[in-house]
Amino acid sequence: MEEVPEDSSNRMALPLQEDSSSSQQSHFKPSKRSRPSVPVGPPQKKKKRKSSSRRPSARVGYHIHEAEDMLLIVPNLEEPTPRAHRKKACHLRKLARPKVQQPKCRQPRRVETPNGADLSRVPGRQSPPQESATSGPGWGDHIPLEILVRIFQVLVASEGAVPFLCRAARVCRLWYDAASQSVLWQKVSLAPPWPSRSKGPPSKLEKKILSSLEWLVPNRFLFLRELSLSHWKNYVPLMLKAVSESCPHLTSLKLSHCQSVTAKALVTLPRACPQLDSLNLQNSQVESAAVVGFLEAAGKQLRQLWLTYSSQMTSIISLLSNGCCPQLQLLEVDTGIKPNSQHFQLHIEALQTGCPRLQVLRLLNLVWSPKMGGRGVALGPGFPDLEELCLATSTITYVSDEVLHRLLHGSPHLRVLDLRGCARLTPAGLASLPCPDLEQLHLGLYGSVIWVALPKEGSPLLTWKWHRTLQELDLNGQCYREEDLKQALIAFSSTESGHSPILRSLSLKGTQVTVATISSVISSCPALSYLNLSSCRYLPRGLKKAYRGQAEIQWCLDQLLTAT
Repeated sequence: MEEVPEDSSNRMALPLQEDSSSSQQSHFKPSKRSRPSVPVGPPQKKKKRKSSSRRPSARVGYHIHEAEDMLLIVPNLEEPTPRAHRKKACHLRKLARPKVQQPKCRQPRRVETPNGADLSRVPGRQSPPQESATSGPGWGDHIPLEILVRIFQVLVASEGAVPFLCRAARVCRLWYDAASQSVLWQKVSLAPPWPSRSKGPPSKLEKKILSSLEWLVPNRFLFLRELSLSHWKNYVPLMLKAVSESCPHLTSLKLSHCQSVTAKALVTLPRACPQLDSLNLQNSQVESAAVVGFLEAAGKQLRQLWLTYSSQMTSIISLLSNGCCPQLQLLEVDTGIKPNSQHFQLHIEALQTGCPRLQVLRLLNLVWSPKMGGRGVALGPGFPDLEELCLATSTITYVSDEVLHRLLHGSPHLRVLDLRGCARLTPAGLASLPCPDLEQLHLGLYGSVIWVALPKEGSPLLTWKWHRTLQELDLNGQCYREEDLKQALIAFSSTESGHSPILRSLSLKGTQVTVATISSVISSCPALSYLNLSSCRYLPRGLKKAYRGQAEIQWCLDQLLTAT
């Protein structure tokens, strides 16, 4: 038998089986090394056999095809690289995945202002979306408008009108109609959404937001009652000008931590908003003549005023004492975050004459002294409607028994008396006040008072005078002796005339209260929900802390009884 020479250059395909008449060749299969791809000579008819498919590996660049009597090796002319093949297969698998049909959302229609700005794309701007013809009726098409407005009222009370109403108005036509109701736009608080910059032209985002506010103020703030701006570094005069032109029903304005508040912007508000009776300028940078100009323009209608101490405080107090604000009911002046050691004088009798309807007076952390005091000076008319007096301070104070008597000698309806830090007061002076229905008494000392001698006796005068009406008592840091405190706190254990104590909060931090005394107080005051026993030297270790809630207070009582 002759062996057929192998020629790899011709890539021959040899017959699988020769005819029986040929005696020189027999059955031959090509080796794995020689797999020709082009047949030479016409194929001869042989017995048909079943074809078996052979799959080459992924790296082989050809495939095998069996004919009737020939074995054909066909090369792959266009073979992709393995990495491209994997990417293509991954892409095909993604295409083969079934797509989940998403519900069609209604797109908001484009609304333009006269200057050509598209307000539908501005954050905080609402516009009525177009109705979708393909979307079917849902729950939003059947709920009554009144119920949806009530739901929005609850959300506005907790989250605020902006940006909730601006986003809700872009949901559908029904939500747009509900979010446009004037009852939802009566109280708005705005904070700048852009980074605050002191200098430089406005950015594109600022321009969009300002254009949105220019549309929002005249279209939604028509029935606005209360407006609050927080941390505005720029554009405060521009915003106040827009409010004065479009908000005739404004009653309250609050500017917290704002800058560049001009006198012109404040003075124009009372003329355009005749119902404005509340102004809060605490912790804001205001021009020196701004507050004085506002009081002169809106003094007759002003009822509430919050201020931070400034160089104009003497002029402001003089205006109030001269009767500039006869309807004033609340006056609060603080020193802000930074302590202030500047001193000013307060004419108590003149202030009582100029503000006869004052109900709340708060002078927080101020260094002030009374003017024109003494025994020879007649007492003023007092504050007959005063319900709260707060003179809390952490610095040197000139409030004494005589000053407190000048302030409260005509205030029978006083409910809250906050004298924290006023170390010059005595229990006898407090007990002589004509305030029979006091509910809160704060006498805590939270700072160093080495410059004055603290009283060690007299605490029963306080508790026995107001034990029927007192709900909160703060004796933090007082130096009353343990026996004096015992006699004072026994007043809350007395049930004479069938009156049970209504004490809810008691702070005895740093005092000399004993285990037996505090156990008796807890057992006799079922309404007690706050108890501070920190730094009490006569109590066992582990119990010197603050207790909140009746469960913790009951646990404290059990531990005290066990220790006893």
